[in-house]
Amino acid sequence: MTMIAIAFVVVGLRLGEVALSGETETEMPRPADEAPVRGEVFDRHGTMLATTVLVPSVWVNPSDVRDPATLAEELSAVFPELDQAELARRLASAKRRDRQFLWIRRHAPPSRAEAAMRIGSPGLYIQEERRRVYPQGRLTSHVVGYVNIDGVPQAGVERVSDRSIRKGPLQLTLDIRVQNVLRNRLQAAMERFQAVAAAGVVLEIGSGDVLAQVSLPDFDPNDVRVADDPGMLDLGTQGVFEMGSTFKTFTIAAALDAGRANVNSNFDATEPIKIGRYTINDYHPEERWLRLSEVFVHSSNIGMVRVAEALGKEQHWDYLGRLGLLSDIDGSGLRTAHPRLPDAWGKVQRATVSFGHGIAVSPMHLAAAVAAVVGDGQYRAPRLLLAGSQEHSTAAFRPSTVRQMRMLLRQVVLHGTAGLSDVGNYEIGGKTGTAQKVVDGRYRLGARTNSFVAAFPMSAPRYVVVVLLDEPKAAPGTHGFATAGWNVAPLAGSVVAGVAPLLGVPPVPVEPPAPDAVTQVALR
Repeated sequence: MTMIAIAFVVVGLRLGEVALSGETETEMPRPADEAPVRGEVFDRHGTMLATTVLVPSVWVNPSDVRDPATLAEELSAVFPELDQAELARRLASAKRRDRQFLWIRRHAPPSRAEAAMRIGSPGLYIQEERRRVYPQGRLTSHVVGYVNIDGVPQAGVERVSDRSIRKGPLQLTLDIRVQNVLRNRLQAAMERFQAVAAAGVVLEIGSGDVLAQVSLPDFDPNDVRVADDPGMLDLGTQGVFEMGSTFKTFTIAAALDAGRANVNSNFDATEPIKIGRYTINDYHPEERWLRLSEVFVHSSNIGMVRVAEALGKEQHWDYLGRLGLLSDIDGSGLRTAHPRLPDAWGKVQRATVSFGHGIAVSPMHLAAAVAAVVGDGQYRAPRLLLAGSQEHSTAAFRPSTVRQMRMLLRQVVLHGTAGLSDVGNYEIGGKTGTAQKVVDGRYRLGARTNSFVAAFPMSAPRYVVVVLLDEPKAAPGTHGFATAGWNVAPLAGSVVAGVAPLLGVPPVPVEPPAPDAVTQVALR
């Protein structure tokens, strides 16, 4: 046995010291060599993410037990986590029914399993079992997932790629170094802004490889206790959120690509728009006509509705479909929830979707869609299996549209709502999104979901970063504000600054803004 394997055994058995509730009477255990074998799981550089070790489990044949009460007393001394009275009751009940099998302690530490055998009671046995161990623990819990005590996959790659894992080792696109940076930055931001949850994705644009994907709170896959714990939900793929103004990226790109507008087209943002019983306002109204570029940089909801009107009903929906925003992502090691789509596609829905309300997608959807906007104009479904077949790309935008969107996203950082993301001279481009949080189908007053999508370096984008904070609060230094420009924008910048050196992306000289540049608006 190699030293690294021994280390994993130690980890697994130490975790095995925790009591396992719900040991039940069931069929006779299969020998370990007859149990299904699962391959090891690695990241793209060969770091182990999941493996299997052999551990002892203690069981008894109740019909051979002479005195259930005495045996229960002796076993509870070896395994203090067991309830002596309950164990005595179970042993006596099983003996009366002439049962041939009852688990006492599964996945027990070897020393305690040996101590149990030294009791010397007839009918007491040790059975070796396979136990799945996750060396990275919480760091990769949502991505890799876990299997239950019987080896049945429950979540993550373990479940989605179960068939492949049963055939042998599996290598993921994940980069554990990038994963670590993303989790640390999200955790720090979640604590600073007192958010209830956080999520993030780092995606390689040209391949669709998922380099990192984190959801907080998370869980320890080596010690899963409560299946319905909030930390068990993978917000990066299974959570769907209204992404707010990040969706303006798609509305602008579609209008440019369809030839319904150019960067100098003018749109009336002089006053709020009334559609039926709804009134659409701007957070910081300009109260004037705006060029398309200004609509985007100033993040004008009013202007965006005008852009959507110019784009048209059918084409607006068509472009959302091209970007994979109308369906779930299923394949190459990951599976997302289905987006929450508007019930109808009337004037109100088209207006609100244009600025990211009335439609909810996962962070993984957002990352893949923006990769198409700033990459080569091709949409690629993200993948998590390194050896998996690359999904066929589909055309979303013309090269001229991509070039214009790169410029506009960079302008948002230089002169718009995302100034605090511009760190480290990595030529970041991006878009903030502040959305009212939907709870039980209704908007909760004062509760926000803030998101930011970044790409870098914008002269030739290689990576997309998406970060999200659920219900962030104002913090020291934000002047009482809790909108996206004050929290997720600097968060994304810190992620880029942390991962860029790992990914071989050097800082680039950044030219100062031209004297006649658009004045930076208040961050939001």
